[in-house]
Amino acid sequence: MNTWKDSAGRAFRSMLPPESAPRRVLRATRGAARSFRDTLSAPQAEVGHEGPGLTDYAQWRAEQPALEPLPSDQQETTFVVVVETSAHPDERETSAVDATVASVEAQRTVTARTVVAVSGTPLAELLDGADEHFALFLTSGSVLDPAALEQVAKEHRVDPVRRVIAFDTDQVTSTGERVSPRFRPTWSPEIMLGVNYLGRAFAIRTSAASADDSATLDSHGIWKLLLGTELSDAVVGLIPHILLSTPAGPIRGATEADAAMVQRCLRERGEAATAQVSNGIVRVAFELETWPSVSIVIPTKHSTANLERLLPSLASTDYPSFDVTIVDNGGETEEHESWYAELDAGIPVRHVWWDEEPFNYSRVNTVTAASTDGDVLVFLNDDTEIVDPDWLREMVGMLHREGVGTVGYQHRTADGLVQHGGVMLGPGGFAANLFAGMRPDDDSLLGPVRWYRNALAVTAACVAIRRELFDVGGFDERFQLTGSDVVLGLDQIIRGRRNVVIPFDAVRHFESLTRGAHAPRADSFASYWRYHPWLAAGDPYSSPNLCRLTEVPRFAAADDPSPLQLAMAGLGREFASDAQKSTISEDATALMSLATISAEEVAAVVSTHASTTGHREVRTINWLLPGFDMPFFGGVNTTLRIADKLAREHGVVNRFLVNGHPNNEFYESAIVAAFPGLAGSEVGNYYGDDDGIAAVPPADVAIATFWLTAVDVAKTPGTPRKFYLIQDYEPSFYPASTLFAMTEQTYKLGLYGICNTESMHDIYAGGYGGTATYFTPAVDRGIYHPVGRRERGDDEPVTIFAYARDHFRNCWELVFAALSEVKRRHGDRVRIIAAGAKYLPPSADFIDLGLLDYRATGRLYRETDIGVTMQISRHPSYLPLELMASGVAMVAPDSDWFRWLFHPDENARTTMMTYDDVVAGIDELVQDAQKRRAIQAAGIQTIDVAHSDWDAALDHLYDYLCDPEANAIPSSSPRTVAP
Repeated sequence: MNTWKDSAGRAFRSMLPPESAPRRVLRATRGAARSFRDTLSAPQAEVGHEGPGLTDYAQWRAEQPALEPLPSDQQETTFVVVVETSAHPDERETSAVDATVASVEAQRTVTARTVVAVSGTPLAELLDGADEHFALFLTSGSVLDPAALEQVAKEHRVDPVRRVIAFDTDQVTSTGERVSPRFRPTWSPEIMLGVNYLGRAFAIRTSAASADDSATLDSHGIWKLLLGTELSDAVVGLIPHILLSTPAGPIRGATEADAAMVQRCLRERGEAATAQVSNGIVRVAFELETWPSVSIVIPTKHSTANLERLLPSLASTDYPSFDVTIVDNGGETEEHESWYAELDAGIPVRHVWWDEEPFNYSRVNTVTAASTDGDVLVFLNDDTEIVDPDWLREMVGMLHREGVGTVGYQHRTADGLVQHGGVMLGPGGFAANLFAGMRPDDDSLLGPVRWYRNALAVTAACVAIRRELFDVGGFDERFQLTGSDVVLGLDQIIRGRRNVVIPFDAVRHFESLTRGAHAPRADSFASYWRYHPWLAAGDPYSSPNLCRLTEVPRFAAADDPSPLQLAMAGLGREFASDAQKSTISEDATALMSLATISAEEVAAVVSTHASTTGHREVRTINWLLPGFDMPFFGGVNTTLRIADKLAREHGVVNRFLVNGHPNNEFYESAIVAAFPGLAGSEVGNYYGDDDGIAAVPPADVAIATFWLTAVDVAKTPGTPRKFYLIQDYEPSFYPASTLFAMTEQTYKLGLYGICNTESMHDIYAGGYGGTATYFTPAVDRGIYHPVGRRERGDDEPVTIFAYARDHFRNCWELVFAALSEVKRRHGDRVRIIAAGAKYLPPSADFIDLGLLDYRATGRLYRETDIGVTMQISRHPSYLPLELMASGVAMVAPDSDWFRWLFHPDENARTTMMTYDDVVAGIDELVQDAQKRRAIQAAGIQTIDVAHSDWDAALDHLYDYLCDPEANAIPSSSPRTVAP
């Protein structure tokens, strides 16, 4: 990795307004001098409140904004509220019932029917003939927040597939004090095995509640109702607000009758299991007809003290068939071999030696696992100890539940404290162990520590996974020591699976709680790129009401920094919002002296190209890039994809030069995160003034990747051929202005064009007379494909996807208005999903998914019927290709520039860029299922025929780089390019 000199950088930095677009584009980072460890630890000490978060419930409540009333004309959802009372109500009971009924009658904008019923009454009897959408079952004395039912109604309106809508609760003492809040995670079916973690804080479809003939109006029966109803994360919604207050009192522990009910429910669902009460919750042991073989892999640095504690305890395991392999990197010596020869572990143990350097924990485990043959893999640290002989049966049984990806245990330390209760993302900007340092019997804002948990991941100190799932990706070898176990769990989440933490004391872990941050710096960069979506959007198994910076749950404080801020600080990267800001005049003034070039310098480009003739092998390329934050999307990703192909197939040495302040580790890790094959490429920075450009090393080829770097490439010395990777008509990013003129001028510098799509080629070659070639983009068929799509039932709502990114060229205002009208017209018949960024107003009737991991988008698209994109620039983005590849019917602009992709009324419903016509286009596909399906099928065929192979799409580029004059594609006809 090289670093180029940074002369004259301060001069041009001072010219850029602090929040201008160029400042955001060009900046790499300021103030990267703090050490990595300092930045990880310091922010938590600087937050205030004696650390991050709050401990006082009243203080937290005071910081919460009021829930805005929703328009009464939107309240179409109906409710029946059943109030449970004892068989023999006394005056106190009557008063409690009256309080609950009064809270229902006090609901703003929503009217609900109230039924008072005796505890134990069958729900089917209570709901016989009920025609309301949702039912709630409240204990007497419980009080609904005045906004409760309207919030549930909004959630139902936004996503009409919801069967259960849950919310948060607290308790009210006899003196009226609000205490003991309980925040709930996203749908967690494994928690529900041990306890009804929703309590009564949910509304359920009346049809589902009345269908269960054996569910009764009591705690036992309500739990049974939730267990017996077919639920998933797609149909369970969560409102992260405290909408119900119950009378103060102790948490009800599970009974033997509850355990029998759980066992019965599981068996009715085809899951053989036994259940018993343990420490106040139901403990479930799943039974398999045939127990799969298990291979246990134990890495060690010849820690005989650890192994002499672990192996005898492992010998106590009660399991039909398992084998143990120790992989030892402590050095293969006679003494060490002798220790294994004399080892009497009580079970057969195979050991292998590992001497590969540098040491890579992920590779150690993956390679060793490949040498075993068990159906299930268990990775076990040497500093663990087995304390329950049934530990392996319990893990393997849980592992074979439908939808489970990995299973681990809540670990205790030698002194009995919790060491690991599941992996959470947030503290320090990275990963941490939930409940670390707490006692197993402690309560928390997320519920008691002793509950089962679903989590983003479990620690590899003890993790089980089925081999067929592990073989898909294994441990990511970009992680040297830490983080690959977290990513193993995240990969399960991306694929729609769950990770389970069993809370019982079965496997202890003797890792010190106070050892501090010890991750290699490279692991922290690798972690950032994989953790980013959850650092930005939150941990679904926590709660937005909780501080994201502490392992012990605390209330979120208004001034807590975000985990993303902490992560970027730890990586020496300045955090800035990407929200659009219009500073066109300021930006133009700031850039005028930077994006400038003389006529003589342009003539020099033409002269250099004229004197460089014939085929010249390309061995080195300078890629000049703007600063970037994400390598997985759009133009940056395509740039890296081309570089990766050139390196793989032609041995090209790529040098990536980022315009702005040096942050080479960040960019190097970003590049490798997207394309591991580019590891070892040179990464550096340059400044766009005369001295900075003069310092750029020579190369066979220089390629500009953005309009601001095109002038720099034109002025770069020591490069015989200069190219411009043109991926959109960038002048259209700006109104007719100085910035438009400066951007358009970059097409007249004499650079050879590499155009993304034929339309861009027509603009550059036909409109501006440039010499150019083009490629037609493709999609990653490993992610974007229709396999697994199901035919939607006539009674199911049509799902519409829109890219919610507030940028001029996305025409988001038009898309938002059109979709809002479609939702108004069709109500429950449509559900609208928006993703890309958190820009939606609270009043929007859309499902706001925010920023997603790109690996997860294919699964989302396969559940989508209609996609809407209204890109106004000359390139439609990759989104419609990815949607079409996944079987989604597109609504897109009727533009000549997009004819290479969209064929009106064949593979897309094209519309004029007007509100009426966009609404009409979406509306037609909502109502006409036959046409929608025909467009879906044609879209898939379009991708299969012309856009399914990136390598083939880019095959001709190397020859073009070697001899652009001979391999250029002539313009078919001039194209108008005026704004």
